[in-house]
Amino acid sequence: MGSYGEPDLQDWLESRRYHHTEFSVPLLASAVTASNLKIIVVIPAREVANTIAAIILETINPLKLAGIVSSIIVIDNKSVDDTGAVAAAHGASVLQRAEIASELGPSQGKGDAMWRALQVIDGDIVAFLDGDTADPSPAHLLGILGPLIMVENIQMVKGCFDRPFKQPNGEYRPHEGGRVNELVARPLLNIHFPQLAGFRQPLAGEFAARRSLLVKLHFPVGYGVEIGTLIDTWRMVGLEGLAEVDLGTRQNSHKPLRELGMLAFAVTSALERRLGRGSGCEGKMWLPWEGGYKDVPSVERLPVTEYLRHSNRMTPPPDAMRDWPHPSFINVEAVKNLRDIGGYPVSCGVSVRRKLVYRSGNLDDLTKEGRLQIQKLGIKKIFDLRSFLEVGRSKRENGQYECWLAASDGPERIVVPIFSDGDFAPEALAVRFKDYANKGTEGFEKIYHSVLLNSGPAVKAILLHLGSSSPTPILINCTAGKDRTGVLIMILLLLAGCSPEVVAEEYHLSEQGLGPTWKAEAVGRLLRHPVFKGSDSDGILRMVGAREEVMRAVVKMVERQWGGVEGFLRGVNGIDEDTMERAKDVLRDVDGSGSWLLVSRPGTP
Repeated sequence: MGSYGEPDLQDWLESRRYHHTEFSVPLLASAVTASNLKIIVVIPAREVANTIAAIILETINPLKLAGIVSSIIVIDNKSVDDTGAVAAAHGASVLQRAEIASELGPSQGKGDAMWRALQVIDGDIVAFLDGDTADPSPAHLLGILGPLIMVENIQMVKGCFDRPFKQPNGEYRPHEGGRVNELVARPLLNIHFPQLAGFRQPLAGEFAARRSLLVKLHFPVGYGVEIGTLIDTWRMVGLEGLAEVDLGTRQNSHKPLRELGMLAFAVTSALERRLGRGSGCEGKMWLPWEGGYKDVPSVERLPVTEYLRHSNRMTPPPDAMRDWPHPSFINVEAVKNLRDIGGYPVSCGVSVRRKLVYRSGNLDDLTKEGRLQIQKLGIKKIFDLRSFLEVGRSKRENGQYECWLAASDGPERIVVPIFSDGDFAPEALAVRFKDYANKGTEGFEKIYHSVLLNSGPAVKAILLHLGSSSPTPILINCTAGKDRTGVLIMILLLLAGCSPEVVAEEYHLSEQGLGPTWKAEAVGRLLRHPVFKGSDSDGILRMVGAREEVMRAVVKMVERQWGGVEGFLRGVNGIDEDTMERAKDVLRDVDGSGSWLLVSRPGTP
């Protein structure tokens, strides 16, 4: 059975497997119009002049004429058979791979073409189609788009189909195509990523996904792209964010066996990287019949958002930097801002471990139903960052939270105040620092600098627990789960190796977690406070917000003052290297297990 929040395989097969016949042109056209979705079709192509016209005319145009598809982009690779000209003549926009991110040199493969395409397109949903399909049909595109258009929390849809093998005499042998899929991908997924074993065709080249997801994935440049993006998406959004659609029967060209060996090498290399192993990832394969090594493209491209930011070459569309496709929020009655900080990318194939560290606002108004919901998370320790004054003032005698703490199977609450006394809830901070309502970040930097300097006991207690022999799920909280909790979560994510952009976007989620009602009530109370008489409501709104630029500035401050989070932990909190390394090991999910149950280490204090 799957763990809490993750469907088991049978549940997924029943709820996330579709057939293309479930999605008609009128159905999807109506839904696209109602939701104002923009859908782009991308075809990586090379020497496919014989098939590209039929794919555009028969697979894509029926959907384009109905208003489902906005545009068709063909990413050509210097084809000499007029692939580009044929595609353009049939209504596609044609771009040469080498002209996109030209500073990286020639394109290294199909995955590279897909990655480069994301830099020059916008839209909400991107569908990738193969350019060598011999039997095109609108069903293929309807199928991979259908679940994304109709089900809001699905992030990626893979196609699957029967692939008969065409013999030299022209006859077809059913189910004999897709040899790398059956001989390499399926066994490896069953061994290392059994949660993904239900995919009939994990290497299917035809899939669709939300662009907001795709721009945050690493892309293997070659034939490892399908398995790499599948595993990374699962780690980021969970199995419930993935779907597969039966597209019927498909006939693609078949490669010679020895060429398939190099394809298998690329697939295995991408999977090895996601297991945190370096073996096989250097991109060279020994071929005995040639008496030497053959280069097999195995480079992985940074997520598009990170690459564009580091290169300063162009700015991604605003939608690419919002709505991280991550099912982090957990709806628990009377608890605000409760979410899992796991699932975010650390490096190629590595992510922050899920179901280990949670964050939230206070639990004082927890209901009986909410208690039952939160107990399922398996939280054993709650690190409360509020002052003793706040904790005592908010205590509800015989309340569900107090009863849960007192129960024999309840969690241990560890009160580790960031500040020794006084009221440091968001509104109280606002009263103290009213000049921080300006549009800049300096005010919050000062507040969060103070939080950092006073974080020692809390940080040490949390890191020692995570680095212990039996780390269990924890919850870190304060009044709103925004400021003090936000700084502590910043420390953990930076220690795990997340980029500043990830940290900033995770922090910004508190805007959603607290919700507009909470913000409106907080602003109303502050505007009635004598300190803020005549103040600008926009400035007050900024004070109770969670702006990304604030956290980016704080991360820069940590780098500027202490040389990074590890320098801060050593210099300010006295955390030793061994404690940091043990905590990092637990925070990072390098084997795809996603579970804290698999990280205990005998002999660790």
